[in-house]
Amino acid sequence: MDFTLSPAVADYCRKVRAFVEQEILPVEADPANYDAHEYIALPVLDKLRAKVKAAGLWLPQLPVADGGLGFDVVGRAAAFEEMARSIFGPVAFHAAAPDDGNMTVISKVGTPAQKAWWLKPVTDGKVRSSFVMTEPMPGGGSDPTQMKTRAERRGDRYVVHGHKWFITGADEAAHFILIARTSDDERRGLSAFLFHKDQPGWHIIRRIPIMGPEEHGGHCELAFEGLEIPAENLLLKEGDGLKITQIRLGTARLTHCMRWLGMAKRALEICQPYIRERVAFGQTLAEHESVQGLLGRAAMGIEIGRLLTMRAAAKLDSGDFARKEVSMAKVQVADTLHLAIDTAMQLMGAKGYSKDTPLEWMYRYARQARLVDGASEVHMMVLARALMAEGQDFWSWD
Repeated sequence: MDFTLSPAVADYCRKVRAFVEQEILPVEADPANYDAHEYIALPVLDKLRAKVKAAGLWLPQLPVADGGLGFDVVGRAAAFEEMARSIFGPVAFHAAAPDDGNMTVISKVGTPAQKAWWLKPVTDGKVRSSFVMTEPMPGGGSDPTQMKTRAERRGDRYVVHGHKWFITGADEAAHFILIARTSDDERRGLSAFLFHKDQPGWHIIRRIPIMGPEEHGGHCELAFEGLEIPAENLLLKEGDGLKITQIRLGTARLTHCMRWLGMAKRALEICQPYIRERVAFGQTLAEHESVQGLLGRAAMGIEIGRLLTMRAAAKLDSGDFARKEVSMAKVQVADTLHLAIDTAMQLMGAKGYSKDTPLEWMYRYARQARLVDGASEVHMMVLARALMAEGQDFWSWD
């Protein structure tokens, strides 16, 4: 692989680095800028986003025709990593989940009418969106074949009944992508629909309390009790729901990795000034071999994650689904994110555990990485099945 960034991407990353340093890190450092759920307050975010747009840095991940800067997945990897130096960075540049994945899938498969109505308000930052898939037991989670929510065709519309939970962003979203069962066919039994928050026939049961800081709109439990969706709001065709999830989640899992790598690097950045100055047993912490071992292990883990992420990005850009490459990156980067933050906290001692730095925020946030968009064990299963099916070809060069 050639890791040389295009001039446009390299220039964008330089500008993002400067913008994060000058505009976003000072906002992150002020406790007054956080909301009740420990995320950036919406009025503060709106001001930052206006500055991002004015700087020409808005929405690098979408095609120019859909309001973006037209970066491919490799370009996104470099850009998203740079944004995520700040915990507020991705959302400020409109590159955070779940909007990022939702915009990507509608951009790829939406009709012109669907893009005008459902995509443009999200790309403009006027409304938020949510992806509605996960269900409580015995419904579908990592195994979508278990999905119980049903959409029954009645004339020119579908009527939805079912139960979903841990739906990210639902409490603030206006536009939703819903995955529901339209038949009992194992491969073609799911379909994807677009609906608006003001349509009757559904409601939020609760915003589920979680361990970590929450994205805008939280993680919600939803009930569908006769929601009617016009057939024109199908994404692709009836039975293409599994295809939609593959298109969306493949790239979305990898963009998580891109952002997590930026956060992991930030964790090591936070601890370095402290260990260079703190003296213990006649040496600075940075001079102790045990400390160097911890730092080296975390730094190597980050670099391995970057290589796996870039390889998967290049495969996606080639038109490949890159299932095993994305799964490898997802497991490695999720583990490395926790390792890097845990290492930084350990080296800073009580200060790292306190709220004097963002590390404790990042630590709580990082635990979800091994769960969201497929638990690590599911991705290991994907890799094992690929190994058994491909044999020695599992390790073939591109």
